Amino acid sequence: MSPEAPRSSARALAAGVDALLREQAEDGSFEGEVVWCPMLVAQYVMMIHITGAPMPEGRRERVLLNFERTRLPSGLWGLHEQSPPTLFVTTLVYVAARLLGVPADDPLLVPARGFIAQVGGVLAIPSWGKFWLSLLGLYGWDGVNAVLPEAWALPERAALHPRNYYCHTRLIYMGMAALYGRRLTAPTTALTHELRSELYPGRDFQSIDFAAARGLLHEPDLFAAPSIPLKLLYGVSTAYDRVHVPFLRKRLIAQLEERIVWELRTTTHTSISPVSGLLNMLALWARDPEHADYLRALERFEGWIWEDDVDGTRVTGARSVTWDSSFAMSALEAAAPHVDVSDALLRAADFLETQQIETSFPGYAWAYRVDPQGGFCFAGVWHGWPVSDCTAEAIEALIGVSGRAPDADDLERGVRFVLQCQNPEGGFGSYEARKTQSGLEWMNPAEMFGDSMTEKSYVECCASCVSGLARFRERYPERLGFEIDEAIERARGFLLSAQRADGSFDGVWGVHTIYGTLFGIRGLRASGLGAEHAAIVRARDYLLSLQRDDGGFGEHWSGCVTGQYRAHDEAQVIQTAWALMGLLESDADRSALDRAAAWLSAAQLPDGGWPKQDMAGVFFHTALLDYVLYRSYFPVWALGLYESRVRAKHAHGQEDGARTPSATAV
Repeated sequence: MSPEAPRSSARALAAGVDALLREQAEDGSFEGEVVWCPMLVAQYVMMIHITGAPMPEGRRERVLLNFERTRLPSGLWGLHEQSPPTLFVTTLVYVAARLLGVPADDPLLVPARGFIAQVGGVLAIPSWGKFWLSLLGLYGWDGVNAVLPEAWALPERAALHPRNYYCHTRLIYMGMAALYGRRLTAPTTALTHELRSELYPGRDFQSIDFAAARGLLHEPDLFAAPSIPLKLLYGVSTAYDRVHVPFLRKRLIAQLEERIVWELRTTTHTSISPVSGLLNMLALWARDPEHADYLRALERFEGWIWEDDVDGTRVTGARSVTWDSSFAMSALEAAAPHVDVSDALLRAADFLETQQIETSFPGYAWAYRVDPQGGFCFAGVWHGWPVSDCTAEAIEALIGVSGRAPDADDLERGVRFVLQCQNPEGGFGSYEARKTQSGLEWMNPAEMFGDSMTEKSYVECCASCVSGLARFRERYPERLGFEIDEAIERARGFLLSAQRADGSFDGVWGVHTIYGTLFGIRGLRASGLGAEHAAIVRARDYLLSLQRDDGGFGEHWSGCVTGQYRAHDEAQVIQTAWALMGLLESDADRSALDRAAAWLSAAQLPDGGWPKQDMAGVFFHTALLDYVLYRSYFPVWALGLYESRVRAKHAHGQEDGARTPSATAV
């Protein structure tokens, strides 16, 4: 990736800013699509089929276009565009396409049908697949591990109570429990019979012993196979399910539906994510097809959809306007000493201030939530689920806009929300602090994902929170000084303990050690450590060891699965920007900085943007995400900091090899 006439870093910065500003909406915001995989589109089609809800005109064709566009070279589908094919996603897409009227012998589906036959049918599909197929009458409910509504009746102090789960997991299984308790199953049709014969080739559906297949799992799909204790728990749950008390279950399902209604009404009827949102809609529809909250949620589900005639209909894993706007503002603030971005920053700040949750939600403790007042969501204020690092990044971005005074009381409320998310060991969770000290990963029922059962302390969240808290303390030293100082000191201890022996930090929400190490450096510097501190030096040396001969950096996504660094075959724009930012903050030698900046400048497209490469976001180890705007603002951010560093050195008459603190903090 080396144009014949690469731009200088200054010209690349100016062109990159112009490209980034073209992404700014009229209201001042920035938002790019968060691209995942066709799993959610397929589940959306299944929900529409079960409920009989109308599909907007032209969407059927665009859904099928998306299925065509997301096929792997094998003609199958996986958890992301570079994953191996999975039985789970391939089956869901196959079924959804058939529900939309695509014949089984259509070229779109022939490879999938052959794959399903090759692996002996879908009996061993992972548990989420078993669940969705059972809703359609394409799997026996006896083959689904029990998702008991009664789990919500356990004493709340019990470690196994769902209140202790990671919030996304908690809400997914809340919807599943309501549906499992009802054994919701779509009516059998001629297409149902056809699909049964296609999904179980050579077998009579009625004679299949689904209960015996409950523990069958397609091994290539698995990240975390069920543990022995989980298998024992499944056995106990199944035994209880056979003798459950009907009136108690009916009452518990009603209580779960009440919780679902609360979740919908506090998220503007979107739910925390489309994964749980689809289940929530089905649960309320099963109770009453005219349920007002179901109908409103059906309308609001459109907010999760991105749609065009190029890539078809996508259901995003997340909306990201607050996250993107905060990072874009920070990137523009880094560029501001070199390019006039004052108007764009003021407009973005005006928008971002409207995204703070102003008031508490009545009943948040009943819903096992922390007080959301003052927080900022990953998506927008409508989402209702604020996040620690989103709030901290928004605080930092708002404070950083020159010529504009943010409301100190509002920012203090944001700080108070962030402080709620700190864990006992000093790290920060994402949506809330960890609720139990008991490790629950042994009971992870979603075999395709990992580290999804409880909140943890994340290096990235911790670093963002420390940076935001430090920026607030610097601006308003008279506010919450003791609480902030104590929180930062504890967070510093966590970050130091989280550093690996080789100097790296483990990233959880990005690929992978480059991302984690950037944030580790950023958090430690914000906590008050100088660039000469041993931990910073080790982190800097780690990044330097990864620099390629061409000056760029590139890490392969598979390291998220193994937990170790794996070099990519080619440098990656986003990761090179991350590495450059980390090197600037750790006061690396000029030569490494120059080479990284030169690579970024050479990789720039003629329009000022940067090319799409591998997905750089991730969650739960295996689910890769393409944050579309990452390749727009992170290179600008890095080059802006680099230009400030270079000019500061020239102003002080220093030689290239000298080391001085970064001119601008990351």
